[in-house]
Amino acid sequence: MLLRVTEGTRARRVITRSPTRTVGRFPSLKAGRSIHWESQLERDFVYLLEFDPAMLDYREQPETIRLTIDGKPRRYTPDFLVRTASLMVVYEVKPADKAAHPDMVALFAAAADHYAGRGMHHQVVTEADIRIRPYLDNVALLLRYRSHPVDPDVEAMVLDRLAFEPAPLGELIAALAPHADMAEVLALLANRRLAADLARRLDRDAVIRLPGEG
Repeated sequence: MLLRVTEGTRARRVITRSPTRTVGRFPSLKAGRSIHWESQLERDFVYLLEFDPAMLDYREQPETIRLTIDGKPRRYTPDFLVRTASLMVVYEVKPADKAAHPDMVALFAAAADHYAGRGMHHQVVTEADIRIRPYLDNVALLLRYRSHPVDPDVEAMVLDRLAFEPAPLGELIAALAPHADMAEVLALLANRRLAADLARRLDRDAVIRLPGEG
């Protein structure tokens, strides 16, 4: 049985904000606390983890392990530990140019071997994996509305309207006025009560549908 990964403390302190580094925290509903991130790329990855239903829970800097690389001892603290329905995945978030450095390649290969021996998967993700637009922008937008209240009567109206056929977001809002507004529809999308193609820009022309359709 896989345990919750949100339990426990970080293996090291978050690096302090500096003129060359941006750090911050994200209020995670999955983790039930604020998740610390140490770069904007890590922040964007947290958005993806938070929104993806396959990622059941996660935490940052889960542990520090000791590795031996070319006969020399190394300490390594991965960025995130994530639990899915079937396995634990350890993620390293790195800009592509840094991840390709020979020292990093050797470090991550050793880490992958270490975690494979524990029945876990180690994966390096870069901006090419994380900053897929407009998907990332849509996710960041929807996360802002996940706790926005939606009146049950309004939700019923929206679901009834879409039961006949999907509708563009702008048209849907116009049809529901003055009972519903954009924020409520976005909240329903954020909580997967509605669906849209998030690989396309989530604007007034975006087609909104019921989950499981299209």
